[in-house]
Amino acid sequence: MELYSPNPQEKASALGHMLQGIQHFGLTTPDLEKSLTFYIDILGGRLAVGGDGFYGPELHNLLFQQDELKSKEGEHSPEFYGVPDLRDGNKDALDVRFIQFGNTNLELLHFRGASETPSAPNIFKPVSSSVGFGNVPHVSFHMKSNVDMDEFATKLVEESHKRGLTEVSVNRKVEVENREELKQSPDSYAITEFPGSFDGWALIYAKGPNGEQLEFNQVRSVCRDNFITAMEQYNKLNGTDHSWPQG
Repeated sequence: MELYSPNPQEKASALGHMLQGIQHFGLTTPDLEKSLTFYIDILGGRLAVGGDGFYGPELHNLLFQQDELKSKEGEHSPEFYGVPDLRDGNKDALDVRFIQFGNTNLELLHFRGASETPSAPNIFKPVSSSVGFGNVPHVSFHMKSNVDMDEFATKLVEESHKRGLTEVSVNRKVEVENREELKQSPDSYAITEFPGSFDGWALIYAKGPNGEQLEFNQVRSVCRDNFITAMEQYNKLNGTDHSWPQG
């Protein structure tokens, strides 16, 4: 496979000069309280902004117009496409939290009945978060390069379970047939053997408190240099001044 390599003569894209990078990643959470405990108390994010009970016709159309049109054009109901009714606040409502992680933000979305509190379950049950499915997102955290990844993974599970978030688990590098075998398997998590331009990339994969797919990765060596080169080219083409995080 031929890898992308920055071209010094490359021209700016059509819209890149209007952007400053990625502002946030969004997750819809089945349980808002669990998510806040995990992303703030355990992973250290800081609550930036948030609010409860949002609704209105413009908001409904802003978020759901395309998916609602699919339901009108096909044979399935809006619920099949995960479309709540936020038009007038009589049926459903939206709660939102933005959590700051220093280099980017995480948005938590929570849809519930309008007469319920933010502690209520999300209207729609979660679907599988396996990255094998198309359009399924995952959130990746940039880990400091001097952190032992196996130690981090062990502490992640321990701290989560201490707070009652027993759903939090980390994939290991050994073959198992069931969860009992998983509990007894060696604490071996980090994958680091990636060739070519990925040399120096290391990661672990985990499930969050509501089944969301998470990744924790380190970027070192050749891979780090490749990202920095791409960032410098991005800055040059788009008039930005992003810098690589220290540590």
